[in-house]
Amino acid sequence: MTNQAIPAIVVCAYNRPYALQRLLRSLQAAYYPPGKPVPLHISIDHAETPAVWAVQEVAEGFDWPYGPKQVELQARHLGLLGHFYASGELSCRYGQIILLEDDLLVGAPFYDYAWQALAAYRDDSRIAGVSLYSLWFNGYTHHPFTALPDDSDVFFLQIPYTQGQAFTQNQWERFTSWRAAGQHLNGPLPGLQDMFLHFDAEDWFPIRTRYLADSGRTYVFPRQSLATGAGDPGTHFAQASHFFQVPLQNFKRDYRFQPFDQAPAVYDAFFEILPERLNQLTPAFRDYDYCVDLNGSKACHNLTGKYVLTSRPARKAIRQFGRGMWPAEANLLYEVPGDEIRLCAVEDLHWGRLADLAVRKANYDYATRRHPVGKKALIQFTLLDWLQKLGVKP
Repeated sequence: MTNQAIPAIVVCAYNRPYALQRLLRSLQAAYYPPGKPVPLHISIDHAETPAVWAVQEVAEGFDWPYGPKQVELQARHLGLLGHFYASGELSCRYGQIILLEDDLLVGAPFYDYAWQALAAYRDDSRIAGVSLYSLWFNGYTHHPFTALPDDSDVFFLQIPYTQGQAFTQNQWERFTSWRAAGQHLNGPLPGLQDMFLHFDAEDWFPIRTRYLADSGRTYVFPRQSLATGAGDPGTHFAQASHFFQVPLQNFKRDYRFQPFDQAPAVYDAFFEILPERLNQLTPAFRDYDYCVDLNGSKACHNLTGKYVLTSRPARKAIRQFGRGMWPAEANLLYEVPGDEIRLCAVEDLHWGRLADLAVRKANYDYATRRHPVGKKALIQFTLLDWLQKLGVKP
């Protein structure tokens, strides 16, 4: 285990006492370094409601045998964004923190992973933080995302995902300096999907993602998740959702970390492998000024090279590949024959609704491995859903 300062655990809570109780139980069952006190700081956003009073009661009544515990009820209601900023500032008090929202559960070795990952990358200014969640889906296509395997327990992605994270004081202060310069108020960025211009103003996630895209920084992600989202109703979801549930790692204690410059599995904010990392794996495209858009989710202004590797329709292609292997970039490494991925000039791409629909269909075929639900089963399942909504039980 590293000799760096002990990370504090910071829990953000608001009005979900059961969710907080569930998270605290998982924290209590986790592994911690013997003989080293681990601070637990529970921050509760303010509201004069029975739910918040119940949350405060759960927090104050929780037994934390691993170190000092502090329960902080905010003096006023901060909202989701303000509470995130206030919680992040605690990294300046503790040196480094593991930040958990109350609708999460953690795996038993989450602390080992977070502490080791922070120690491995704390001195690399290109790393903005550590995720505890192994992001399994592409947020634009909503289809599965798989990082290229390598000799490491992590991959790198320019998305600061919400299901548990850790960062140092220096990493947080770089972010606050960027905010102070007003960069979060700007318009479109070449490295950012346009959907980030339309998020709720109370959401910290698009601001933090813009920071990564604008500054060229990235997050460290585990290949096996150390936290999972329970999907409780709250600010973002009116109803419970199981979409964010992933298997939890409960056994591994020691993790392998590659230096960032040596890691092949480095992805931009579109879930696309960086061209320089692809060039490390194959010489096939080194003579081209190209970008990568294998999922076809980049707009024209996001395509920064003269050429592009893409699944988007085009008038002509310099080279073509199939799309049968996982992850998608493996088709380029093994030169899979076919015409589903093409290297072409950006000026030869097709745009418009029909081309966009072709991209969506190609992504769907790839995600389902061309084996979708049959028409008969689809009709039967739809009928069953309709009957259950009417109260008919099997």
